[in-house]
Amino acid sequence: MSHAEQVSINAVQEGLVMPAMASMPDKAHLKPERVQQTLARMMGWEERPGVPGLHRVRGFASGMESEAYAGLVLKLAVRRRQQVSIDLSGKQVHVTIQGRPGRKAGFTDAVYDLACALG
Repeated sequence: MSHAEQVSINAVQEGLVMPAMASMPDKAHLKPERVQQTLARMMGWEERPGVPGLHRVRGFASGMESEAYAGLVLKLAVRRRQQVSIDLSGKQVHVTIQGRPGRKAGFTDAVYDLACALG
C-alpha cells in the first residue's frame, strides 16, 4: 500500500466486531459534569459536536509507523469489542472511538478505557 493512499477502516463494517455488540449494555458511570474534567486529562482526545465518542489525530515520522499504530488500534478495539473508525492518511491516523448516543459525548467507561489504552 502506498503511504500516500488514504485508507478508512470501520471495525463493524469490516465484520471484525460481533454485530450483537450494538445491543450489549454499556455502562456510563461517568457523570456528565465529570466528562469535561476527564477529557481535559486525556491529552489529544476530544469530543465533536453531533458525533458520539472520542476523536484523536496522531502524526508519525513515517507511513509504516502510522500503519502499525492503526493496526494496534484495530487489534485493541476488536479485543474489547468496541466500535472504532480509523482513517489512515500517509503519516497521520485519525481515530474515532464510537460511543453511545444519548450520553454526554457518547462517553462511556468502555470508550474511556480504550482511549487510555491508546494513549
